[in-house]
Amino acid sequence: MNQITSSLYFGELSMISAAICWSIAVIIFRSASKELSPYLIAALKNTIALFFFIISFLIFDIPLWYDKLIFSDYIKIIISGILGMGFADILFIYALSKIGANRVAIINSFEPAVVYCFSIAILGTILTLQQFLGFVVVIASMLIIAYEKDNYDIDPLVKKQGMTLQIFAVILSSFGIVIMKPVLSKVGGDIITQLWLTAFRLFPGFIIAWLIFLLQKNKSKLLQPLKESHILWKIIIGSGMGTFIALSFWIIGYAYIEKPPIASILGQTSVIFIAFLAWFMLNEKISKMRFISMGVAIIGVVLITIKF
Repeated sequence: MNQITSSLYFGELSMISAAICWSIAVIIFRSASKELSPYLIAALKNTIALFFFIISFLIFDIPLWYDKLIFSDYIKIIISGILGMGFADILFIYALSKIGANRVAIINSFEPAVVYCFSIAILGTILTLQQFLGFVVVIASMLIIAYEKDNYDIDPLVKKQGMTLQIFAVILSSFGIVIMKPVLSKVGGDIITQLWLTAFRLFPGFIIAWLIFLLQKNKSKLLQPLKESHILWKIIIGSGMGTFIALSFWIIGYAYIEKPPIASILGQTSVIFIAFLAWFMLNEKISKMRFISMGVAIIGVVLITIKF
């Protein structure tokens, strides 16, 4: 394990693994959102993932409480969880149900820019010239997709509403991870502690998601589709791949990559995987413009990850 975690690119590989697993989960959640309320999906996925974490901790004898942090560190994790795993996830699932996997992924690709801005303001992060160039190239690749004409298959008002919700989700999630970065840096390369931080961050998101669901007037009606076993299995598998496995890789990646914008950009390679899986599993079109943007994104990722 030490040889793996000490690898030069362990953080980068963790973040790309997170992107792949998250992409699979997004496709599953998109399929489930056609039959389930976004509020219920958000609450269930956090619940199932938290259950997976607790079971894993019990099996591998990982303590359920970590007492090596100061009070302000716990507060940062809680705030990060409320914003990222609570409100941002609900907005994300709702936007996903309205505008589809590809469009959500495209908007989410602006997360590196938001993380970059928050990192400068809060952490004083400065990128090298090569890393900044990779940052610009990746953002450019996403803009190519964003400006593709797609009004023919979606109502403009629905698209605008979905995009607005996802932009707010990106802002909340980005702020949450940046304020948590000092805590991740403090625990260093201890994967056990990183996994505990991931689960602890998920807990306030679990509470927020259920509170918002319980505020819905038609709760009983929203629960009816769960009687269909195939829908329940979608949520279980999506939660395992996304909120459990992908989130673990995501937190580990942020812990091992020194500069949050770099980690965020690598995480956004999920747009490539989502585009392919959406075409393969949901029959969503991949145009020539999207192929071009994917190629540009890969170039940007190489500039960011290869240490010349």
